[in-house]
Amino acid sequence: MVRLPLSWVYPGHRLAALRLEAGSYRAVELVHDSVDAAGARMMESLCFQHNGLVGCMSVLDLGEADPSKLEGKLRSLDGVMSITMVEGSPLGFAAHQGLIVEAAGTRSLLMTGRALLGMLLGAREFLGEDVGKALLYYMGYYSGREAAREHVELLGPGAAPNVNFSILRSHGYASSLEVLRSPDGSRYRIDVRDLVECDLLRGHRSGRTSHWMRGMIAGILTGAEGGDWDVEEVERVNDGSDKCAFEARRRVQGGQRSPA
Repeated sequence: MVRLPLSWVYPGHRLAALRLEAGSYRAVELVHDSVDAAGARMMESLCFQHNGLVGCMSVLDLGEADPSKLEGKLRSLDGVMSITMVEGSPLGFAAHQGLIVEAAGTRSLLMTGRALLGMLLGAREFLGEDVGKALLYYMGYYSGREAAREHVELLGPGAAPNVNFSILRSHGYASSLEVLRSPDGSRYRIDVRDLVECDLLRGHRSGRTSHWMRGMIAGILTGAEGGDWDVEEVERVNDGSDKCAFEARRRVQGGQRSPA
């Protein structure tokens, strides 16, 4: 599991967002040591090199430490080029401000599981079960198709769908995603563990639940290989399996896509 220190919720604790530019990783170590010495605790840090400097974004549990005094102490450390610390409000929350996030070379965004669950259940609540499931399928389909087309354009024919399936793994959709392709390219079997849609809907829905991901797989295959694809969810964690599994089949010409 990767915990990104871009925002943090820890009820009852005084949190602060810390942004640092340092001349070396040794200076970053000094910052961490000084935070510990002040009685605060570094919850998580994300560091990267940029323009010859080491940049870090962190979230601190301040404990009883005075943030202005701690910031002054850190600013005086050898190798620290710039530093800002913003105590979160309300109590138990902190977030970095003004971020544009890029992943896989393009602008991206993050969504909490609770917010995503709202989307998955809200579509059904507002539109009814059948229409809501269809909406989720097509949201997945068109986003998957566009993502696959992007990587075909950037990396050339043949890059997708494997690039797109790898991105799903690396962006937190699932902990593992195993893809088997038939020799003639007309069928896929995709085994997915810890699929976010399956996990979030466990206890809320039974039977086939992963309509968003099912549509995304169909869209990725269409964008990567052309044609239309039928994707069926054949194993489900809410029915006792240890994974969600999908089978995709290229549709014969003239068939109609069905989100059901």
